[in-house]
Amino acid sequence: MTTLKDKVEWHIDNGSPEDLSRMIIELYEKNNQEALSHVIMLSLCDFGGITQKMEYQNIAALGTLHWGIEGLQELTKATIEKGGFRALNNISRLISHISSRTLNDFLFSKFNFESIKKLELESDNYKNTEWVKTAKECLITLAREAEKDDKFPIGLMQNLGFSINEQAQEHMFAALMARWFNLDRHGIENYLELVNLIGKDEIDYQNYLKKNPYILEPFHSQIWSKPRFGESLIPDFLIRSMDDSYTVVEIEKADFQIMTKAGELSSKATHAKRQALDFRDWAINNNLYAIKRFPEIYRPFCLVVIGRESELDEMQTLRLKQENESTQGILKIVGFDWLYKRAKATFDNIVNYGFERDKYNETIEEE
Repeated sequence: MTTLKDKVEWHIDNGSPEDLSRMIIELYEKNNQEALSHVIMLSLCDFGGITQKMEYQNIAALGTLHWGIEGLQELTKATIEKGGFRALNNISRLISHISSRTLNDFLFSKFNFESIKKLELESDNYKNTEWVKTAKECLITLAREAEKDDKFPIGLMQNLGFSINEQAQEHMFAALMARWFNLDRHGIENYLELVNLIGKDEIDYQNYLKKNPYILEPFHSQIWSKPRFGESLIPDFLIRSMDDSYTVVEIEKADFQIMTKAGELSSKATHAKRQALDFRDWAINNNLYAIKRFPEIYRPFCLVVIGRESELDEMQTLRLKQENESTQGILKIVGFDWLYKRAKATFDNIVNYGFERDKYNETIEEE
């Protein structure tokens, strides 16, 4: 008895594009997880290295859209696991056309095969907010996770200038920027889980932030963990921002209080504030020595991370705001959850707005 798997494997070895399209329609009719896995496999297989394998692969890749957003997400995961130039090249190009609402311009969407026509790619279904947002996140995930040891994966980079329209190119570039800065939604959400755990030690936060530095500063130039200031001063982190400004960071525990019930800084927060200012004073007073190791450092800002701002009441929140305003931007005290909110907002804004150049630059006309 011929199984579905046997049929799929036969098409890999023997089928024409028309045969493949008919096989995919049969998989549409099955419409289950097994059928989706077979279509994904066809999207990523080599078809024996035949010359027109790119055509076969993209016919199948389009077929995953029959399973909606789930199909796109599963295709992205499988592509990351598969790796390799052709898989990354094909799938990132497809996703960039969906994220930029230009699926009609995707070369293979114009092929006159029944499996493609059944998808109604010319409709507006693939241009709605849910499809576009999912495609952007998939593109970022693919760009970030694929070929991690290669700074410039050729399968992704080639799509900046080959068989791809300008809007899709911009989306590919935005995803590669997210890769460069190592932005990761899963890492952000896992960080929040860590912050909300009771009884974690300072070293737990230190290690997580060291591994995921974008949470400390999404668009940093350099970040040092436990840098040495002179013989005895060692801040938890030192951040060099893109504009060459520096920030010394002192972290405590998420379980420590930021403010007392009376609305004053807790003793732990006061101690951390003093330490951060000591680091700053050292960098100022020993600037000629400091700049030899930390280029352009001068009068660094200070950031103290302690406690959870979600645990503050209205009065305590106001007093913390006043405390930060009193330092005139030199020093800021924040909760660990404040870092989460900023990192999440950065990622969300890249997904929602960072892919469209100039689209959201609106001019407000005077009445």
